[in-house]
Amino acid sequence: MASTIASPGSDDDSTRQRIVEEATTLVAAAGIRGATLRDVAARCGAGVASIAYMFGNKDGLIAECFTLAVERDRVRLAALAAEAEAMAIEPTLAGPFLWTLCDEACGERRTDMLVLIELWLSATVTPRFSEICHAWLRVRRDAFRAFARLFGADPLAFDILGLHLLSESSFAVSCHGSAAWRLLARAGFIEAMARVARLGSAEASSGVSALAARFFADPENGRAGEPEAKAGRGAESRARIVDAAASIIEEEGLAAVTNRAVAERAGVSLALTTYHFRSVTELAFAGILRVFEKVNAGFVRNADNAPEAAAIIERVRRRSQPSGVERLRSRGMAEISLAAARSVALESLGIAMRRQRGTITHASLGRGVRSGVTRTRAASHALWSSAAFLTAAAIGESALYDFESQARLAAASLLDID
Repeated sequence: MASTIASPGSDDDSTRQRIVEEATTLVAAAGIRGATLRDVAARCGAGVASIAYMFGNKDGLIAECFTLAVERDRVRLAALAAEAEAMAIEPTLAGPFLWTLCDEACGERRTDMLVLIELWLSATVTPRFSEICHAWLRVRRDAFRAFARLFGADPLAFDILGLHLLSESSFAVSCHGSAAWRLLARAGFIEAMARVARLGSAEASSGVSALAARFFADPENGRAGEPEAKAGRGAESRARIVDAAASIIEEEGLAAVTNRAVAERAGVSLALTTYHFRSVTELAFAGILRVFEKVNAGFVRNADNAPEAAAIIERVRRRSQPSGVERLRSRGMAEISLAAARSVALESLGIAMRRQRGTITHASLGRGVRSGVTRTRAASHALWSSAAFLTAAAIGESALYDFESQARLAAASLLDID
């Protein structure tokens, strides 16, 4: 790995470890940008210059934080595998057993999960972090393949399920307050385990199906997107601003949304964007909801056109150059969940994104196919797809995963598309 944590044994080692632990807590709470060396120094009683000398620079300290979180994840996965073997866990219990990882991601291991999602996102722009992310994803892949051997299942199926669970865990940090999400997410993973790996029962209960119908948006009945804006002074200019933000997201991705860029595209003053939206984050999320609204309207217009497996595989093949909407579905899902987890004012956006991930795939199936595919299965496919695109962006053209083979198996087992 790019960096290691020194073993305790001296005052310097103890100081170093304390700094890394405090910095890890800050990265979890505020992200890489929000965790400053000055804040770390204040928390652990060290000087900024001393920290910079010890780690080289801020990136060096962040790399140590990532490495620590990866090591903790590796240890936990190894312990889980050892317990499964020692307790002779039945293959039919593979789904509930592995789901404990997601429970932990929104519980006692939430800090580490927040840090690992940061690693997943930052790997695309920082080579040093990319190396650590690649090592982490290899640890996750190897662990799930070991589970596949333990339960006598196809390793490719567990590649899909491992990515699904990682994607769901990235939502857990912001969605854990929703009891409906907890019920549906767990049921969906167990159902996916049965459909993809043939372990356990594939039947979703009538109660789960009814809850899923209420939880996910229904484009054909208008339950999607941003609530209709109230009429009155400023409503027209606000709508133009939101439309401009949505078009930027569709073309260039979430990161391209700035007050200035939106103002120029909307043809309004910069001051007007800050009048309607307190922050660029709030503006971007309003744009996201408008994208959802437009995407869902498109499903209504094309309700009878079901996708083909070839089209799904081609999207995976083109993953190195995703559209703005594709980036929103993959990278955006993690960015939104992180922001929602860190701000009470934005907490509803995490659950809104999770609901939309289940909506998009199900609505895209067309009326004929849709009736035979549960919403939870469609959501499982969407979760795998998001994780596959984000992982591909993080590790580049690596042989770590065979995404095309995953796409074929996921389409057949989750969407009934051969």
